[in-house]
Amino acid sequence: MFNYSKYINMKKLGLNLFTIFVFTSIFSQTEVLISFEINQNGSQLLLDSVLIENTTNMTDTMIYWPQNVIELDVLTSLHEYFEEDNDFCILNNYPNPLSEQSFIELLCRYKDLNVMVSDINGRKLLSKSFSLQNNLSTFVFTPGKDTQYIVTFSAGQNKDNVKLFCEGNSNTELDIDIIDSKDGVKLKDSKSDSFVYTNGDILNFTSYTTACFEVEIENLSGSPVQNETYVFDYTDLIDIQPDMPEHVSGEITETEIIWKWTEVSGASGYKYNTQNDYESATDLGNISEVEFSELDEGINYHLYVWAYNDCGVSFPLHIIEATTTTALSVDENVLITGGGSNDEFDVMSICEQPDSIILRNMSTNVNLDEENLQLLTDRMKTTVLGEGVGIAAPQIGINRNVIWVQRYDKGSALIKPWEVYFNPVIVEYSDTVALKTDGCLSVPGDCVSQYEIEGNSYRAIWVDVQYYDIDGNFVQERITHQYTAHIFQHEIDHLNGVLYFDRQIEENPDKYVIIEGDSYDGLPVID
Repeated sequence: MFNYSKYINMKKLGLNLFTIFVFTSIFSQTEVLISFEINQNGSQLLLDSVLIENTTNMTDTMIYWPQNVIELDVLTSLHEYFEEDNDFCILNNYPNPLSEQSFIELLCRYKDLNVMVSDINGRKLLSKSFSLQNNLSTFVFTPGKDTQYIVTFSAGQNKDNVKLFCEGNSNTELDIDIIDSKDGVKLKDSKSDSFVYTNGDILNFTSYTTACFEVEIENLSGSPVQNETYVFDYTDLIDIQPDMPEHVSGEITETEIIWKWTEVSGASGYKYNTQNDYESATDLGNISEVEFSELDEGINYHLYVWAYNDCGVSFPLHIIEATTTTALSVDENVLITGGGSNDEFDVMSICEQPDSIILRNMSTNVNLDEENLQLLTDRMKTTVLGEGVGIAAPQIGINRNVIWVQRYDKGSALIKPWEVYFNPVIVEYSDTVALKTDGCLSVPGDCVSQYEIEGNSYRAIWVDVQYYDIDGNFVQERITHQYTAHIFQHEIDHLNGVLYFDRQIEENPDKYVIIEGDSYDGLPVID
């Protein structure tokens, strides 16, 4: 399980927001990593966003929490380059080939600049003059009807050019212009989250966080030339929302769970829900435990707990507990021992009875010390090899939480290892989902044709999953490899009586960022 308690209960919450790269060979090749942290009383404050302003050249960009790595281009030897009487050069050009626009970054110490655009045969198509305001300038090039261009920059006796290739037929008018920050054009808009920074420029960092329903602001500045962490100080804030409760071991039987958690200083009460939905949560007042009874045996149950006060609500404590499971039944053992380790099981079909009843049932956990567990897993693997990339125990007629997954995020290019997992649970799904090709050993071709079942499903692009491995170790990990995450979701769905075609329509599409594409084209259909 993803450890929310460990993640949230840090006095300093790190934001590894962006990376600074040097992109051109004429300057020193360095890499600078920048992160932001926050000092606070408690642990409930997060940086909502950080505004980064280059006060030297008046460009800026906004970095939102929890945004992924962002590239910044740093010219770490720019001043030394000028001191050596180098006049100007083209630093970078992106994208090239281009479809709609291309951006050209130019280093020039002259104020007056001429630009000429020619076709591949040298015929002049466009000529413009510019008065530069900064030593580092960015030009935006818009193609016309030609497919190849030569753009030549000249100042004084200096000249440099770049060759551009245009993909497809453009319906736009040929043009080149300079991006001027005074016109309100941010450089990040021109190069998808990039931010050009020259060594020696002064960067101003403005952080925003919410405490007791008010937006709080702190400022820092710097000129990073090496790995740097900037810490915003919010320790003067006293009135803040309470910390997240911590899980305390409760009492568990085959039919009952007593959930418990720590009392939180500054909290006026607690709410709980079986889903991550605070609005519909049940208010317990100041009671820090709740009892669930008449439960099914061997089932994983989820509970979300919030502490609250007049300033707001804590992060949710997510607890997963399983009721005590029972041993494999006589019928289950008979099925398992009906063949050797190299003998395949019969695969259940959703279009047949009573197979469909098994496939639609909720599976229960399995004891790791079962006598026939090894034989069960061996025969499951024999059944799936050469047929698919994963299999779940319900597919061979046993409603137990056991799955095999071929790990496409491990191994070599030609060999992808198989791993077996006991009592797996998905703790967290990404908010971004993708519609991907899917299939299933339990939905054979004639069944697909009969019921017109499409071969696709919506899947999260990453998942946090917890399980017990073959050695009995409890493991929790984030599966970030999209194809492997898809397999985990497919197989764990089987344990909950869910098939892939149930995932073709999202119940709440507004909750997700839906992307399309075939990022793992060429890989086997997940079945």
